[in-house]
Amino acid sequence: MSFYPPGVISRTYHHVQRYREVVAVFIKYGFDEFLQLIHGNRYLNSVFRISRRNKRTKVALERSRPVRLRLALQDLGPTFVKMGQILSTRADLIPHEYIQELRKLEDEVPAVAFPEIKEKIETELLSNLDSLFSEFDQEPLAAASIAQIHRARLATGEQVVVKVQRPGLRQRIDTDLEIMYTLASLLEKHVEGWSIHHPSAIIRQMSHMLRKELDFTIEASHIERFAHQFKDEQTLHVPKVYSDVSSEKVLVMEYLDGIKATRLDLLQEKGYDLKRIAHYTAELMMKQIFVHGFYHADPHAGNLFVLPEQEISFIDFGMMGMMNRKMRELFADLLFCIARRDESAAADALIKLTTSQRPPERGALEADVAEFITLHFYKPIRQMSFGRLLQELLNKTTRHGLRIPMEIFVLIKAVGTFESVVRQLDPDFDILKETAPYVRKVRMDRTRPSRLTRNLLESGLSALEFMKELPEDLRAAVRSIEMGRARLAFEHHGLSPLIQGLERVSNRIAFAIVLAALIVGSSLMVHARLPPTWNDIPIIGLVGFLFAAIMGFGLLVSILRHGKM
Repeated sequence: MSFYPPGVISRTYHHVQRYREVVAVFIKYGFDEFLQLIHGNRYLNSVFRISRRNKRTKVALERSRPVRLRLALQDLGPTFVKMGQILSTRADLIPHEYIQELRKLEDEVPAVAFPEIKEKIETELLSNLDSLFSEFDQEPLAAASIAQIHRARLATGEQVVVKVQRPGLRQRIDTDLEIMYTLASLLEKHVEGWSIHHPSAIIRQMSHMLRKELDFTIEASHIERFAHQFKDEQTLHVPKVYSDVSSEKVLVMEYLDGIKATRLDLLQEKGYDLKRIAHYTAELMMKQIFVHGFYHADPHAGNLFVLPEQEISFIDFGMMGMMNRKMRELFADLLFCIARRDESAAADALIKLTTSQRPPERGALEADVAEFITLHFYKPIRQMSFGRLLQELLNKTTRHGLRIPMEIFVLIKAVGTFESVVRQLDPDFDILKETAPYVRKVRMDRTRPSRLTRNLLESGLSALEFMKELPEDLRAAVRSIEMGRARLAFEHHGLSPLIQGLERVSNRIAFAIVLAALIVGSSLMVHARLPPTWNDIPIIGLVGFLFAAIMGFGLLVSILRHGKM
């Protein structure tokens, strides 16, 4: 998905209607001051003129701001709901009360009528529904913002579930992402303190994640990879994908006759061992994260089934997390240092795990880490939430100018989600104890002779490649200088308010000069008594004075509105 520069897409006819809807919803829930804060009127002036009639609703304003934000995002549809769900993982960006409210965002919407679903399937699979399926339930099992799921039976007899993308969804999401990118760019540019978080980069990453969710062939490949990496796992069942009757917007998978992990009463009634299921689930998640680096990023209880023989099965593989070997090792180092209560080593691990424009003040960072460890890691297991603690720790890092990779936030969200599931199954579950063997293994793998030898060889080859390319790079640099093509680029920070102030002052001066010239010109007209006249006063002069009065009043209002005389 590509983005247009801010101020460009707002002037294209294709997006104007959606801009109206977005602005109207923001105003309805009392967030019009946010649009003013990011100087949105400069880029969305036509939309503002159209939406100026919209008013804040009394019912909305009776609620708290976090609740109003959740309601606004729900009104704006699937793209904004997804953004809210992602923001609910970003304790470094928004206050805790907003996070708690955004976690309530529901990804459930009214179902699409069956005739539209039937048409979508037949268009995608280039075949009649009756020839593909011997049975097809018209009522969906579930309806979400991106797709809805129907139970069916293939013509060959297998029971399946059919995931069908909602019609007309991609164009709406593309438009919404471009609008969100514009708003994020304005936020980054005009609101102090937000540039470090790069909100426009967050929207790009969100676009990448949504693009994957919209392409069901990617989800199918996720399932195939997941099945391959756990092919020898006896406690896990991965649903089969029927690729010959699937496409980019239709996904057909094996139907699972299991019990959702949310149904604790039913699991107990069937005689399942909840503690054992909790252990299996945690073990599977640890292997996904620390062994394979490819894990289910939304392992909530609704996406987790318990099958006969106490097998575990995950569903909905649209959102998967990935961590390369280096990221896994850095994350394991951080957990190891925190478990040992070593604030100095933990600060080192945090610095390596994050990026920054300038080195943080080491003493202050260590003090924050030490305070965090003292406050949280001497509590009983029942009172600890590992996912929330990780969020709080990484939130502290932003105070020191450290930027956290998006992959880590996705990981923390997944850890917090699966932790809540296993805690429901076993309230005494010790996630730190479960994690410890995998952390140790990741750390020990770095000392294996084969790994050390491979690293040494790779470093040597990289050094040889660098020495080989260095002379040519130096010659290219010298040639650029000789030919005058070398340039120095300077980037300023924090001067935008000053530049805007100077622009406003110069505009007012030019306006005042024109106003003065108009008054002087009108005075000369009156003094010369040029016809036509009204009561012996030249009409041209009167019109000039009237126009000057209107301009002067407008200038005065502009000055008063900005609070500066």
